[in-house]
Amino acid sequence: MFVKLWSNRRQLPEIENITVYLYVAVKNRSLNALSQKAHELTSAPFDFLETTVDDFASDPYELMITAEMLERMRQAVDTLPPRCKMIFKLIREDGLRYKEVADILNISVNTIDVQMAIAIRKICSILHVDRPGKTRPTEILKKVKDF
Repeated sequence: MFVKLWSNRRQLPEIENITVYLYVAVKNRSLNALSQKAHELTSAPFDFLETTVDDFASDPYELMITAEMLERMRQAVDTLPPRCKMIFKLIREDGLRYKEVADILNISVNTIDVQMAIAIRKICSILHVDRPGKTRPTEILKKVKDF
């Protein structure tokens, strides 16, 4: 930012509050970098998930079932709309909180909540997981993860 500021030094007198200007400039540059990273994650394959089948099962039958379930889960996530998929991956794979994702993508936390609900609903539908009553999306995902 200082290099950019120096290269545009002729415009410095027009800036009323340099502290606020620098803060906003650094914040925007950081958010752009995070947004670009999020975009890269969305377009990247789901192969970097470091979950091994051995973590879930002990005998060959369970290994086979678990491997199939993980593959179906990957396929279900890949069918999500791009924005929904990006939000789902940022929260589930990267472990970010709703507020952090909302700040990165410059959208509201309610939008994140709605997108996660859509993602979980679609994943459950594809995986044929029943949603009894009004189960919270995180509980459904835990059931699928525990499967």
